[in-house]
Amino acid sequence: MVNLMNSKKIDLKEPDLSKACNYIVKQFAAHSWWPSEQPGKAKREFELMKGSATALNIWCERWLDAGQCKKLEKELRS
Repeated sequence: MVNLMNSKKIDLKEPDLSKACNYIVKQFAAHSWWPSEQPGKAKREFELMKGSATALNIWCERWLDAGQCKKLEKELRS
């Protein structure tokens, strides 16, 4: 499961990977500005980093703000 150790620290595990990727893809589709900083670059990096929980943790810490991290955590718990 996901733990927010600080406001942006995410600890995705391999069992979370599919659900986390699905959530992120839905956010890309629903919001052209998501994430708020350089969404085009974030999408390209996501495509490269979505293959493992370790890489996706790095992507989340780089691209998501604290609120987006909390929403991702909530989605993983649902």
